[in-house]
Amino acid sequence: MNGNYLIYGAGGHAKVLQDLLGKLDLEVEVFFDDSNQLDNIRGVKVSPYEAAFSPDSLIVLGIGNSRVRKLLSEKVKHGFSVLIHPTAVVASDAIIEEGTVVLAGAVIQSGAKIGKHVIVNSNVTIDHDAIVEDFVTTYPGVYIGAEAVVGEGAVINPNSVIMRFSEIPSYYEIGPSEIVDGKL
Repeated sequence: MNGNYLIYGAGGHAKVLQDLLGKLDLEVEVFFDDSNQLDNIRGVKVSPYEAAFSPDSLIVLGIGNSRVRKLLSEKVKHGFSVLIHPTAVVASDAIIEEGTVVLAGAVIQSGAKIGKHVIVNSNVTIDHDAIVEDFVTTYPGVYIGAEAVVGEGAVINPNSVIMRFSEIPSYYEIGPSEIVDGKL
């Protein structure tokens, strides 16, 4: 594998990932976007996805929408990795699966399990032994309590609180500043 990354997406989340990669002293080789609306982002070429382009480079999905991220993860032929911002705090025994990004100021506590292609946004706290399944999107300021379970593809909007032992169904959306206490 080389030190360059590919980003699939060309919107706001993709730009955040470009900044994160820069903080990790990694380069973005290209942005993939199938809409053909842009030709570059901050001097980096934008083009439709090509499986044969730089096959040894890793890719990260710069798409905020959980369902679209899932579809793209099945389409993409490149390898995925985990990206963790240098200001995030992650317990040594936390499990974080491929394609997941952990952004600035996030905290992931002991025993937490984070699935594939999850966005752990800025200043999100995931407490001990919580389970966040694949393709979940968290927005800034979210708290997920101890032993809570967040189902695949769920969207947790800014400043929401998922109390300990709570359960969020797959592809369910929690509103901004909402407090969930129990099973939905």
